[in-house]
Amino acid sequence: MEGDNLKIVRTLVLLTLGFFLAACAGETKPDQNTAEALRTVPVARGEVARIINASGTVQPEITVLVGSEVSGRVTAVNVDFNSVVQAGDILAEIDPQTFQNRVRQLEASLESAEATVRVRQAGIQRTEVNLGQSRAILTRRQGLFDENAASKAQLEEAQRSVGVNVADLALAMAQLDAAKASMKQTTASLKTARIDLSRTTIRSPIDGIVIERKIDPGQTVQASFSSPELFEIAADLSQILVEASIVESDVAGLTEGDKVGFTVDAYPNTNMVGVVKQLRLNSKVQSSIVTYVAIVQAENASGILLPGMTANLQITTDLKTGVLRIPASAERFRPSPAQIAQWQGDSLQGDTKPVLLNDPVYARLERIGLPKDRIDRIRTQLDETSAPMRDVINDPTKSFMRTPMLQRLEEVTKLVLAGVMSPPEYQKYKELLAQENSVRSVSLWVQTGDGKMIAKPVKLGLSDGAFVEIVSGLSEGDKVVSEITAGPVLGGPRKGKPKRQRS
Repeated sequence: MEGDNLKIVRTLVLLTLGFFLAACAGETKPDQNTAEALRTVPVARGEVARIINASGTVQPEITVLVGSEVSGRVTAVNVDFNSVVQAGDILAEIDPQTFQNRVRQLEASLESAEATVRVRQAGIQRTEVNLGQSRAILTRRQGLFDENAASKAQLEEAQRSVGVNVADLALAMAQLDAAKASMKQTTASLKTARIDLSRTTIRSPIDGIVIERKIDPGQTVQASFSSPELFEIAADLSQILVEASIVESDVAGLTEGDKVGFTVDAYPNTNMVGVVKQLRLNSKVQSSIVTYVAIVQAENASGILLPGMTANLQITTDLKTGVLRIPASAERFRPSPAQIAQWQGDSLQGDTKPVLLNDPVYARLERIGLPKDRIDRIRTQLDETSAPMRDVINDPTKSFMRTPMLQRLEEVTKLVLAGVMSPPEYQKYKELLAQENSVRSVSLWVQTGDGKMIAKPVKLGLSDGAFVEIVSGLSEGDKVVSEITAGPVLGGPRKGKPKRQRS
C-alpha cells in the first residue's frame, strides 16, 4: 500500500514539474522590436448635426375621459376594449327609473302651475268687470249728488267700492305674476330633470377607439362630488404624440419644428420620424435632475404605435453641411508627458505663447457696461486667484491636466464674479456667456511635415458625438493626432554589436 502511495506522489511531482517547464518554455519576453507611431485623422468637409438623445412615451393625439354626471346602477355596457366608436354612439346605460319618475312629477307640477296661471287670469277678468261696474255707479251717484238727489254717504260708498275693486285688480295681477314665475321655475326644473334623464345614457363625445373601460354591468356609480371615469377614448391613432423628457442641459436650441427620429422597443429596427410640436415650460424635478417635456408629433398610418409604448428619440436641433470637421476622438486625445517629450516638434508655430484665459472674461465685463476701474479691480483679484490653474493649462507638458484645470478655472471665475457683481449685472454676464458657448476653444495636436506633432489652438463648434465642427485654427487636409499606437520596428530586429567593415 505504501509503495502504491509513493508511486502516486512521484507521478504528481513529475506532472507538476512538467507543467512548470512547459509554462516557462511558453513565456514570451517583452517585444523589444516595437515602436510608437502617430495615428492621425484628416480635417475634411462634411455634415455635422447636434442631436439630443431622449426617451418618451407614445400617447394619442387626443384622449377623452368619459364619465358620468349622474349616480345610479349601470344596467348595460355596450363597448369593450379596442371598440371603434363614432360620436353619439351609446357606450353604457344607467338605470333611468328614478330620473323618469322625477320627470313625470315635474310634468304634473308644470300642468298645475299652468292651471294656476289660468285661474289668476280669470280672476283678473272678474275684478276688471267689478271695477267697471263700480265706476259706472260712482258716475251716476255723482250726478245725483250734484242734483241733491243722493246723499253724501251714498256717494262715498260708491267711491269706496271703486277703490276696493282697483286694489283687487292689483292683487289679482300680482298673483298672476307669482303664478307665472312658479310656472317658469317648474319648467326649468323639468328641463334639468330631462337633461339628467338623458345623461343616464352615456354616449361617445368623439370618433375614436376605446382604450380603457372601467365599469361593468351592475356596478353602481356615484357622482356626488366628482364625475367618475367610465371610459377612455383615443381619437384617430393615425396621428400620435410622444411625450419626451429633455434634460435641462439639452433644452438650449430646441425649438418647434426640429426633426425627430425614433424607434420603439417593440420594433427596434423600424425607424420613424416626427417633428417637435411643443416644448412645455413647466419643469419636473426627479432625483435632483431637472427635465422638460417636449411634445413630438408623428404619423402612425400603419397603426403599429400603441399608447404607452416607450420611444427612443434622436432630436436634430441643428444641422450644418459642407463644414470642416474632424472625428470627436481627436478632440479627446491627451498625450502623456513622456509622449509629448518624444513627439513634440521643435517649431511650435507660436503655440508656446501662453493663452490669455481671462481676457474673454474682461471683454464680456466691458460689453455689459462695467466701468474700467471696476474691471481693473476684478482683473487683479481674478488673475491672482487663477494663476496656479492658468500655469498648468499653458504648460504643454501637462496637457493631460488641461480639461480638469479648465473646469476648475470656470468654477473659480463664477465664484469671483458672483461675489463682486450685483445680481442684474451677473445675469447679463451669464446671458452673454450663453451666447458664446456655442463656440469653444481647445488645443489639438497636429502632425507636422517631419512626423512630429505640435499643439494648436482651435475653435470648435457643433458636435454630434461622432464629428465636431472646426470653426477656425485648422485647414482642410491638416492631420490631427487622435492616438499614439505601438507598431513593429521597420527593418526587423538587430542583435549584437554591428560588425566593422574592413578597409
